[in-house]
Amino acid sequence: MKTFKGTLAAAVALLAVILFVVFVEKPVEETTDVEDRPIFTFEKQDLVKARVTRPDGSVITLVEQPAGWVIEETGFRASKSMVNRVKHQLHDLTARAAVVEDPEDAALYGLGASQRVHVELTFRDGGQEEFYGGDPNPSAVSYYIQPLPDGVIYTVKKSAVDYYVLDFDDFRERRFASFNSKDADSIDADLPNDRVLKLQRTGEKSWVMREPLEMDVALDDARSLLGRIAVLKATDFVADVTDDTDLSEWGLAEPRARITIAFGTRPPMTLLVGDRVPGDADPPLAYMLVHGDGTVYSSKDAFLDDFDKDPEEYRDRRFAQIDEDDIVTLLARIDRHETVEMQGEEVPLTKRGDVWMWWDETPVPGSTPRRLASRVASLEAQEFVDDAPSSLKPYGLDAPVASVTAADDVGQGFTLLLGDAGPSLEMDDHEVRRVYAKLDGKDPVYLVDESVFSVVEDAVREQRRKKKKEAEKAERRELMEQEMGTNEGTSP
Repeated sequence: MKTFKGTLAAAVALLAVILFVVFVEKPVEETTDVEDRPIFTFEKQDLVKARVTRPDGSVITLVEQPAGWVIEETGFRASKSMVNRVKHQLHDLTARAAVVEDPEDAALYGLGASQRVHVELTFRDGGQEEFYGGDPNPSAVSYYIQPLPDGVIYTVKKSAVDYYVLDFDDFRERRFASFNSKDADSIDADLPNDRVLKLQRTGEKSWVMREPLEMDVALDDARSLLGRIAVLKATDFVADVTDDTDLSEWGLAEPRARITIAFGTRPPMTLLVGDRVPGDADPPLAYMLVHGDGTVYSSKDAFLDDFDKDPEEYRDRRFAQIDEDDIVTLLARIDRHETVEMQGEEVPLTKRGDVWMWWDETPVPGSTPRRLASRVASLEAQEFVDDAPSSLKPYGLDAPVASVTAADDVGQGFTLLLGDAGPSLEMDDHEVRRVYAKLDGKDPVYLVDESVFSVVEDAVREQRRKKKKEAEKAERRELMEQEMGTNEGTSP
C-alpha cells in the first residue's frame, strides 16, 4: 500500500511539472487571428541598409554602396543572396497571428534583452523600420516577432527571421571573382606546365586566339572559360591578407596559374591560383586570391581543366557570325554544275518582315529561302583542312562551284565559298558527303556537309522555273496584244 501511495504521489508530481512547463514556461500560442496583417510594406529597391544586432552583442550591418553591398564593419562584400533574402522576406511581411500585447515576460518568446535579434532597416528616403526577432513558436513553423515601437508580439513565417543568427561568414559574398561576361574583352592566362592562353574579343559574338595559335575561337568556348571563373565560389574564407603578407603559405607568391580578365568598363581582374588544399576533398580544392581583394579563399580547382584543352578544341567551327533570324538578304550563285543551264545563275532574295521576296518583290513560295538562311547560319566545319593554303586549286576554291552571301539589315555578313567534293565521312549507319569550303577573305579551308549546296541548287531551280513562267506569261500577253491589234485593224 505504501508503495502504491508513493507511486501515485510521484505521478501527480510529474503531471504537475508537465502542466507547469506547458502552461507556464511555454508562451501561450496565438490568441488573435490577424492573418495577412501587414507588418512591413516597402519596395525592395528602396532598402539601403540593414543593421543586425545579435544576442551575443555582435553587429552585422549590410549597406548599399555604389560598387555594391558591403558589410560595414569589415568592408567585406556582402552576400548577394543574403541581401536579397532580407529584401524578399521583409518587403511585404504579414503576420500569421497576434500572440500578446506588452508581455510581462518577453523571454518566454525569445524576446528577452539577452535573447532577441534586433533588426533596423533604413530606406533610400531616410525612413526606418525595426523589430525584434525571437524564438520559434511551439509548432516550430513560425517565429515570434515584435515590430517597434508596437508592443504586440506576432508570429510570422519562419523564413523571415531564422537566418539572422547564422555564422558571420554566411553574410559574406562567396562568389569572389564574379563579373558580367558580356563586359569581358580578353583572357590572358599563364597556366601550369608553362602553358599560355590568350583570347581576345573581336566583336559582339566573335573571339580570336592570339596564343598559342592564331585562329577564330568558338563563342561558346570563350563564354565557358569566362563563366567558369565568374561562378567560382569560396568553400572557405582562409585568411585576410594585406600587401605585406607573405603568400607563400598558400602557394600564391608564385602561383600555379595567373588569369587576367580585361574589361571595357572596369579595371582588369587578376585571379591567382595557388597550392592544392591539403586533404581528400572531392573534387580537390585550391587556394585562390583575387589581386587587390585582400582575402585568401579555397575553391574548387577543377575549373582549370577547361583551360587545359588542346588549343585546336577552341577553334570556331561555325562559319557565320550572324543569327538566322537576323539575315535579311541572300545572294546564291552557281558557277560550275553538271547541268550547263544552272551555271552563272544568281538568286537575290530579300526578307520583308517574315516574308522572303524574289528580285521582282513577289513572295517566294515554299521554304527554300528559310532553309538556305538556316543552313548557312548554322553551318559548322566537320574537319579543318588547311589554315594557310599555298593554293586553293586542290580544293576547287580558286574557281568556286557555288557561293552564298548573307547579310543583316545593316549590311554585316559574310560570303561562303563552296568548292569541290571532298572525302566523305563514314557514320555508323550512313555516309555524309562533304565539300571543301571557306569564307571569302579568310584563309582556313574546311570540310562541310554538302547539304548547303543542295539548298543552293533548289534556289536556282526555283528561280529558273519562275523566270520561265514569267517569260511564258509575257509571251502570251504579247500574242494577245498582237491579236487584239489585228482585230481592231480589220473591224468595220
